[in-house]
Amino acid sequence: MPIRELTDGDDLRLNEVFADATTPAGHMARSLFRPSSDSPLIRSVVAEVVPDVPVGAAAIAESPLHPYRAWVHVEVAAEEQGHGQGRELFDAVCAETRGTALEGLDLRARVHAGSPGEGFAQALGFTPLTTTRVIRVPAGALPPAGGGRAEDLEIVATGSVKLTKAFLAWYTAVNRDDAVGPLTIGQVNNAFLSEAAGAHGAALLNGAAGTAEAGGLSAFAVSYAREADETAGVLPSAGEPGAGSTAGDGTAVVDQVDEEPPTELILGSMFETRDDAADTTGEDFAAAVADAELLLARLSVDADVVIEVTSGMPVISALADRLLDSGTATELYRYETLSGPPADVS
Repeated sequence: MPIRELTDGDDLRLNEVFADATTPAGHMARSLFRPSSDSPLIRSVVAEVVPDVPVGAAAIAESPLHPYRAWVHVEVAAEEQGHGQGRELFDAVCAETRGTALEGLDLRARVHAGSPGEGFAQALGFTPLTTTRVIRVPAGALPPAGGGRAEDLEIVATGSVKLTKAFLAWYTAVNRDDAVGPLTIGQVNNAFLSEAAGAHGAALLNGAAGTAEAGGLSAFAVSYAREADETAGVLPSAGEPGAGSTAGDGTAVVDQVDEEPPTELILGSMFETRDDAADTTGEDFAAAVADAELLLARLSVDADVVIEVTSGMPVISALADRLLDSGTATELYRYETLSGPPADVS
């Protein structure tokens, strides 16, 4: 099967042969299908059955905030799947990384749980790294509790130094399985807390479960304002190139049916920065879950809320489990992020 470098216009041709993406994150994944470049560092190829009629594509791209792995995305038209084209594309794009900073890096792919993409990644030797769930909490489903704690709640600007430092410590901790590189306060703000990232507002909650390093801060939330268009419902991807069926990082997606999109939150617990964060049996852990629920309740009084929960977030995972088990929340999507060996460029 003829495989060549992806060039300008191929992305439009691919959209004509691919089935519609089933999630906004699927649209984001296809943003990787652009011509190879050195800034950002990306290599991409396309397969054709006849000239100008592509049937699939593959890309490997740098991961700025998680530089120890590179993102990979492979997609083949539905009618062509199962005939080996995906493997050919994968091998071809791996070969294109030769002589670049991508060569020798482990790879990372995000797949929709239970999808053919998951099976394909596993066949290539990829293994589970983290699980991501996106859940929706209806407005008013969690009546605010904790009376008398109004003094513990603080509404802050998204550029707050206290918030940014806390976010950096938290983000580093909850990504232990996919380590972040050395990050500055400025990088964190640009990637997550800036106007360009879509950050709209932020709230801090102090509590007994707070850490001394964070000045008693127990939980925080950052909201993201989105318009009701095809990209609505995608939380900032930490400067990464995309998310979806076979690529992405830190990205939440929501339904596009409602005329008024829900509020999208990054909800974090500072307990998750502790070395014993995985110990779910102690009183401090229970207090941390309660604080996170209180903050979520106060921010979901008037609007539906969508939050993203990864397996690296024990406190928010416990809260999500409780909300889902009680029927208070609904799971919208579940993703598996898989890790693979370095690209074989031989």
